Amino acid sequence: MKIGVLDSGIGGLTVLKKLIDNCPNHEYIYFGDTLNMPYGEKTREELVECGNKIISFLEKEDVDIIVIACGTLSNNIDYLKSNKKLISLIPLLKNKLDSYQEVTIMATPLSIKTNVYQKYIHTKLNLIPCYGLADAIEHSDIIKQEELVKKYTQNIKSKVLLLGCTHYPIIKNDIKKYYKGGIIGLEDFIVDEVKELKESFFGLKLYFSDINDTLKRNVENILFINNIEIEKRIL
Repeated sequence: MKIGVLDSGIGGLTVLKKLIDNCPNHEYIYFGDTLNMPYGEKTREELVECGNKIISFLEKEDVDIIVIACGTLSNNIDYLKSNKKLISLIPLLKNKLDSYQEVTIMATPLSIKTNVYQKYIHTKLNLIPCYGLADAIEHSDIIKQEELVKKYTQNIKSKVLLLGCTHYPIIKNDIKKYYKGGIIGLEDFIVDEVKELKESFFGLKLYFSDINDTLKRNVENILFINNIEIEKRIL
C-alpha cells in the first residue's frame, strides 16, 4: 500500500514515525510544505489552496490513501478535494477523551477557530491558541520555544493535555518541564487506521518545498534515520 502523508513542515514527521514504527510494510511518500508554513496562522482560503496543491502532487505519485498529518488541515478537511481516501487526524479523537472531566488542547489559532474539537470530544474543553509555537519548532528557535511553552502551559489545570498540532510532540520534553499531567498527541491515534491495510514492502520518499541544514537535522532527529535523502519540490 502506498500512503501519502502531508504537513506544513516537520510536524507530520511525528505521524510518519508512528506509522513506520507500527506499520512498516508500506510505501510512504511525505510532503512538508516548509516554504509556506506556518499553516495555523493563515486564512482558511490560503490554507485550503496549499493543502489541495499537495494533495494533487501526492495523487500524481499514485498513492492509495492520504494522511492529513497536520492538525490545522485536519480541522478543515471538508474544504479539501481528492480522488483518494483522506484520513484526517481529528475525527480519530471521537469518544477517546470523554472519560476526562476536562481536556486542555494546545493548537494553532486557525484550528481553534474552527470549533471542530467540540464535535469529537464531549467533555469540558480548555482551548489554547498557540501563536508562533509551530514556527519556532520548525526553525529550532530554542529561546522562542521555551518562552512560548512557558506562556501557554503555566495556567493549565486539567489532568490531560492534547497537543493539537503535530509539531508540538517534537518538544514534548520541554512541555513536561511546565506541565505535569498526561500528554496526548494526535499521532497516537493514527495506527489503528492503517494497520489493517494490505501490506507490501517498506519504501520512503521525503519531499519538502524548502530545504536547509536545520530541516535536515530535524528530519534525522525525528525519524532516527541518518543520511536520509530529501528532495526539494516547489508546487
